[in-house]
Amino acid sequence: MISSPVALITGASKGLGRAIARSFSRHGFAVGINYHQNTNEARETASLIHQAGGSSLLLKADVSRSADVQAMVKRVTEEWGRIDVLINNAGIVRSRTIHNMKDDEWRDVMSVVLDGAFYCTRAVLPLMRAQKDGTIINISSYLALRGAKGVANYAAAKAGLITLTKVTALEEGPHNIRANVVIPGFHVTDMNKDVWAKIEEDVMSDHLLGRLPDRDELGGFVVSLALLKSVTGQVFPFESRLM
Repeated sequence: MISSPVALITGASKGLGRAIARSFSRHGFAVGINYHQNTNEARETASLIHQAGGSSLLLKADVSRSADVQAMVKRVTEEWGRIDVLINNAGIVRSRTIHNMKDDEWRDVMSVVLDGAFYCTRAVLPLMRAQKDGTIINISSYLALRGAKGVANYAAAKAGLITLTKVTALEEGPHNIRANVVIPGFHVTDMNKDVWAKIEEDVMSDHLLGRLPDRDELGGFVVSLALLKSVTGQVFPFESRLM
């Protein structure tokens, strides 16, 4: 058992997941760092948290596999006895137009983004119900609302997260479990850096403030939302583009 609250964050080895993980740690949470393949990146996230005096647990799991998710949640509860916050952040891209998209390119993205969020949500609900408290935040995308050429799989999966969140909020509100969506805005990460040069002008022209959102500010926003006790079923954009 642990006295501090616990946050489980999927896809936390780098990028936005790492920023969110570090923000939770700075606010006194013990952090479960889920990752799939790159152990060195996950260790770097853990090292940054430990250097700042925080506690973390490395959790290698493929969230697209239900058995992996169940084992991951069991590991956290065995170590710390609780999960107060779940952040469904894991995602991959397989960009191609619908006309040319292969079956596995569609399925792989849907499995990680949408199936993964479902498996993780389902796995933590019994614990959160027993605690009579919990928060689930799903990290969606601007593309879920607007779409774009070549990302039908990613946009559809992220749109599905919004509906999954609303249903979770409806079903779990009586158990004092909140579920919300954050649309983090465009951040240049390893996942999208190869296309940034091609889309920078279009993306920047839509931002009313003329700049991209800050990932550390995003992490703080996600933590603040997780701590709210009276908000559920909502979608929160974190950027200056009009939705």
